[in-house]
Amino acid sequence: MDIASDGLSPVHASKLRLVKDMRERSALRELSNMEAKRHLAIQAVQQACEHLAHAEERRAKVEAELYREMLAADAISVCELQRRYHLIIGRLTDEITAAQCVLDKARAAQEQAEAAALEARAVWTKRSAASQKWREIDHDVRRITNAHFEAAAEIEADDEVLLRYRRGRSGQTGGEPT
Repeated sequence: MDIASDGLSPVHASKLRLVKDMRERSALRELSNMEAKRHLAIQAVQQACEHLAHAEERRAKVEAELYREMLAADAISVCELQRRYHLIIGRLTDEITAAQCVLDKARAAQEQAEAAALEARAVWTKRSAASQKWREIDHDVRRITNAHFEAAAEIEADDEVLLRYRRGRSGQTGGEPT
C-alpha cells in the first residue's frame, strides 16, 4: 500500500505505525510458538526413532536367544520352543509395529509443525516489512511537518521584519518636513 507521506498527519501516521508494530509483534509471538511446536515435533520424532531402534534391538536379541535355545533343545521340546518363539516374537513384532506407527505419526506432526512455522515466518516477514515501511512513513511525516513548521516560522519572522521595516520607513518619511 503506497501512502503519500505528506497527506498524513503526524498523529495519524504514528497511530498507524503503532498498529503495524503491534501486528508485527503478534506475528513474531506466533512464529515463536510455531517454532517451539516444531522443535517439540522434532524431539518426538527423535524419541520415536530411538524407541523403534530399541524395540528392534530387543527383538533381535530375543530372537537370537530363542535360536540358541532351539539349537540346544535338550531340556525343552521343539514344539514348546516354537510356541514360545511365536509368542515372544509376535509380541515384539507388535511392539515394533506400534513404535513404527508412533514414528509415522510423529513425522506427520513434524511436517505439519514445519509447514505452520514456515507460514508463520512468512506472515511475520510481511508484517515486519509493513511495520518498517510505516516507520519510514512516520519519519517522513515528522520530517515534513517539522519542515513545514520551520518554513512557517521563517515566513512569520520575515513578515515581522518586513512589518518593522515598513513601519520604520513610513515613520522616517512621514515625520520629516520636505
